[in-house]
Amino acid sequence: MSAQPAFPPPSGPAAWNQARAAFAKSNLVDLSLNSLAQNLDVPPWPITSSDETPAAYIDLTYAEAVAALSAKGLPPTQLGALITLLNDTLAFDQPFGEMMDDLSTPVAETIDADSPLFKNLAKLELPESYPLNLTALSAGTIELCSSEKVETLGQFVAFAARLSQTVIVGGDFRELLNGLSHKDEETLAKFLPSRPGSKGLFLREALAIAVKTMTPAQRQAVLSGSGATLPELRTRVSRIISQFPNQHATLTDDCAKGSPLTHWTAGLADLSMEPVIIALLKPHLPATAAPAPAPKKSFWGRLFGGA
Repeated sequence: MSAQPAFPPPSGPAAWNQARAAFAKSNLVDLSLNSLAQNLDVPPWPITSSDETPAAYIDLTYAEAVAALSAKGLPPTQLGALITLLNDTLAFDQPFGEMMDDLSTPVAETIDADSPLFKNLAKLELPESYPLNLTALSAGTIELCSSEKVETLGQFVAFAARLSQTVIVGGDFRELLNGLSHKDEETLAKFLPSRPGSKGLFLREALAIAVKTMTPAQRQAVLSGSGATLPELRTRVSRIISQFPNQHATLTDDCAKGSPLTHWTAGLADLSMEPVIIALLKPHLPATAAPAPAPKKSFWGRLFGGA
C-alpha cells in the first residue's frame, strides 16, 4: 500500500491524473517549470534549475509526486500549484498548436485581417520576419516560443491574436503583447530594436540588445581583441547585420567617406556600450573606417598648450 501524504494537497488524485495525462502530449514537457510560470499569471515555481520540468513529475502517481516534492523541501500543497501551472500552460499552448498545424501557411494568412495586433504591427512598420531570438525577450520566453516553432515577430503576433481571452499571460511575454496592443513605443523599445517616435527597427539598437545580453567577461574579450574566441557572438552579430542590409550599406558608405563611428553611436541611451558596439562592427566595415576624433581643446588649451 502506498504511503499517504501527511497533509493532502488542495487537488486530489483525479485532478492530478487528468492534468498529467493531458500534459504528456504537450511539446512543452521538457521546458523548465520556472520558464513556464514566468509567462503565465501564476506564482513563480520555487525551483529554478533547468531539469525541473513537467517531465520530472508527469509519470509519477499522486502519492509519488507529493513525495518527490517533499524530497525537494516543498510542501504537499505545491502539487496543487503544479496542477494549476500544467493546466494553464495547456490553455496557453493550444493556440500555438492550432497556428502551427500547417507550417507552409504564410504568417499573414494565420492572422485575422481585423486583428488590432496585426494592424499595429503594420502601422509601426515592424517586420514580421524579425527573429525573436534577436530581441531582448528573456531566454525562458524565447525558449518557450522556439519549442513551439514560433520564431519570428510575425508568428508571435499571429499566436497572440489567437490567444484565448481566458488565458492570462505574464512576464515579458505579456509586456511585449501589451506594448503591441497599445502601440506603447517605450515598452516596445525595451524588447525590440526600435526607437520611440520612429517607425521600423534599427541596426544600432539591435546591436545594443546584443551587448546587453553579454557578460562583463564577454564585453572585455571583445574590447581586448580576443572576441574571436566567441563564435556564438560572432554568429549573432552577423545575423543582426543581415537583418539590416540597407542600414549597414549606408553605414559602410559613411565610414568609407571618413565619418567616425562615434557619430553613428551618439544616440545610444547607454553610451557605455559604445566601444563594445564599435568593436563588434569593425570586422563588418571597411578597414579604412575613420577612428574617433580626438577631443577638441578649449581656447585656453590651444593658447597655452599648442595646436
